[in-house]
Amino acid sequence: MTNDLFQENISVPADKTPAPSDVLQQELLTVKEALQKAEKSRDEYRSKYLQFKAIFQKQTHAFYLYQHLTDQSKEELSGIFKGKNFEAFLACGVQPANIDALWEYARQAALAGSLEDVELLNQIIAYFVNLYNITNDAPILGFQNVSVGDAFDVDWHIRTQNSKPAGTISKILLTGLTNAFTGEVIKKAVIEITD
Repeated sequence: MTNDLFQENISVPADKTPAPSDVLQQELLTVKEALQKAEKSRDEYRSKYLQFKAIFQKQTHAFYLYQHLTDQSKEELSGIFKGKNFEAFLACGVQPANIDALWEYARQAALAGSLEDVELLNQIIAYFVNLYNITNDAPILGFQNVSVGDAFDVDWHIRTQNSKPAGTISKILLTGLTNAFTGEVIKKAVIEITD
């Protein structure tokens, strides 16, 4: 009996520490949960990024176009675009008088045959006309509806010096502007007649 009692007292209690594989399993679960949270956060941030990118893509594209104008054009447009940063570009470009001056500059370039920047200017003008229109309750300016193949009409179009005196439009160099309410042509489209 004393031996049994002695044996009972010296028996070692079961080890309460988990097995190494259980510890690793728990760590793995913790890491997986952290990874899932990180992936969810990443997806949320990516979604927000794509929303902001979509919002600002047009603005940054217009500024990108402006930056790719020739140095001569940028110098000549310095009276319209004060400063060289994005904010100044937007603030200046959306003003109606500056839209008008920008369009006139593009018209002169198109008529002079300096076409290098005219397509970029056409896109910049379209951006600012649209931006100006959304700052009003209703659109103020519209774009003249002119297509290649339309008959030349002196009341609606300005032809370049190299164009034939009459015929059908073969190329539209600069989109004309209209009064969005009345449809009246404010700025005639600059076109070419080659056929």
